[in-house]
Amino acid sequence: MRIGFVAALAMSIGAPVAGAVAELAADTPHVLTLPPSNGRRLYVQDIPPTHAVDGRIHILDGDNFHVLGQLPNGFFGLMALSADGTTLYNATTYFARGDHGTRTDVVELFDTTTLALQGEIALPPRRVQSTAHASYMAESAGGTYLFIQGATPASSVIVADLTQRRVLTEFPTAGCFGIYPSPVVAGRFSTLCGDGAAVTVEFDTAGHETARKRSEKLFDPEKDALFITGAPDGNTSLLVSFLGNVHQLDFSGPVATQTTPWPLVTGDDVAQGWRPGGMEVVAFSQATGQLYVAMHAHATEGSHKAPAEAIWRVDVATHSVKARGPGAGATVLAVSAGPNPVLFSVDGDIANMTRFDGDTLKQTGASNSTGVEYGETLVVR
Repeated sequence: MRIGFVAALAMSIGAPVAGAVAELAADTPHVLTLPPSNGRRLYVQDIPPTHAVDGRIHILDGDNFHVLGQLPNGFFGLMALSADGTTLYNATTYFARGDHGTRTDVVELFDTTTLALQGEIALPPRRVQSTAHASYMAESAGGTYLFIQGATPASSVIVADLTQRRVLTEFPTAGCFGIYPSPVVAGRFSTLCGDGAAVTVEFDTAGHETARKRSEKLFDPEKDALFITGAPDGNTSLLVSFLGNVHQLDFSGPVATQTTPWPLVTGDDVAQGWRPGGMEVVAFSQATGQLYVAMHAHATEGSHKAPAEAIWRVDVATHSVKARGPGAGATVLAVSAGPNPVLFSVDGDIANMTRFDGDTLKQTGASNSTGVEYGETLVVR
């Protein structure tokens, strides 16, 4: 039986095939491009501890949460977009053997239409490797420089020249952390310090430091520390404190200043213990003057990373809460530009994304993601 089966198989293989076999067309390699941004394109990093050496940046359509593309984020990478939205900066680390071997630190520049790598800038092996915050990497005024937070753990600010695509210089910033570029001068940035002041550094085109000035005490780090990431508002940045006070800091000049801080939490909300919580806890719509804050009740010392039980919409001009919506477990907030803002949040616990009407705070959609761990920094553009 075995011999007969083999013979039959040989005969069937050798038999001519009836009819002609169509030739397959040759593939032509080409690069797909993303559709034009609708102003609600989402760039979101995943949560690195589960696969720290192989992070990802996910690009989604905020209207339906369909995935548009994906980029590498490396080992605890940092992400930022250029002011014009055409370039994504990815400051990261790669090891030759995955999680060990020769270390390479770079800023990668990706085109946001094709997602093609446009170039890279070699970095010294001192960039911060931690949970990502928007204040750890930022473009200068005019897009001349890129500022990257250094930590070894000694703190510094690495300055990359985006035109020459090289590191220009690095400034030690002992006792200070976070980067807040001047919105008007390319060669100027500020950083917040552990004593509650801010240090502003200026430098020339050759990378030489020309000035360094310390501000007055802006906040009390022992009694009411600030969340490290704020929201730009023209020449100022809106930062909130752990107890819920809003600080409007001006980093445009040679020394940082601020107007009188004001409280988010007033009236009955004080007794209920409402405070901000999460990672990127605020988002601001410049078109409408509305500040969105992730809030939780019955707060205690150390609950400043708690996910949101509610999201508040606050009118900055009148210092008043105008609307409240479901928290959706938000730990990260971001809002679209324009006169009809759309708010987005990331639930870091279940890695889900939620969309809200920017006026009513009514929930209008969710990613219902499975298998993708959305978290960390979120940008809407």
